[in-house]
Amino acid sequence: MIQLKSIGLAGGLLLMGACASVPDYRPATNARATGYSETQIETNRYTVSYRLNDDDSARAQSLALRRAAELTLESGYDTFELVSKASDKETEREQTFDSSGPDYAVQRDCGLLGCSSRVAPIRDPFASDIERERNSVTVTLEIFMSDKDASVSPSLYDASEVFANLSS
Repeated sequence: MIQLKSIGLAGGLLLMGACASVPDYRPATNARATGYSETQIETNRYTVSYRLNDDDSARAQSLALRRAAELTLESGYDTFELVSKASDKETEREQTFDSSGPDYAVQRDCGLLGCSSRVAPIRDPFASDIERERNSVTVTLEIFMSDKDASVSPSLYDASEVFANLSS
């Protein structure tokens, strides 16, 4: 009975750990989403981009290199050369006003000739301004794929090695 409880507990912990860790490496579903995208420029030349919704540019670069290596292997080449690299950081700020009550009041003024009503804006003293900030970074690599020997030039990357090293 104790062994069954131990096995159940271990299985539950593994499931919780699997759900808690969301992988960063995935294709981007749109231009604002985390993930990779690529555009073919020529037969063996691509731009590869990786966007992260935080400001870790080193991580975004590693993930872009991983995708470049994977794309090189998928395309049937052994090596790729990094032609250019660009990094773009972006900060979005959103400010909202949170109020629990109405933001207007009706005022009635009465005098000798009658009464008049008017609607006047009010500011809730308990309301608060909420500011949210979201950072993102996009690393874009232009790569040229080939079958050259990677040991010939330091600008050539062995796609198999890069993929193996950055996939763990």
